[in-house]
Amino acid sequence: MSLLDDLAKGASPAGLATGIGVVLLTPVLVPAVTRILRPVAKEVMRTGITVYRGVMEPVSGAVSDLVAEAQLELATASTGAAPRVGGAEEGEAGEPEHQEHHRRRGRAKRS
Repeated sequence: MSLLDDLAKGASPAGLATGIGVVLLTPVLVPAVTRILRPVAKEVMRTGITVYRGVMEPVSGAVSDLVAEAQLELATASTGAAPRVGGAEEGEAGEPEHQEHHRRRGRAKRS
């Protein structure tokens, strides 16, 4: 009961009118604000996704190349063969094998 007494003591006519106005206008304002903010929120999310993809594609390509090179070095070390001067074994088209694999994988994703 003391909480209600404290609230009643601190209430001013302007504050009371503002509170009543907010309660009455909420059903009208919420849909209007939602109509305005929803497209803005969607655009912010679209931009974030685009930036994420733009950053992650080159990074994932670089990481997959590093992984392929490390796997090649491990395979070479386990067979006892000396690695070639170029670092990676040549594929059928003159590309290092990890690049050939990466190029094939990119084609499979697009299909």
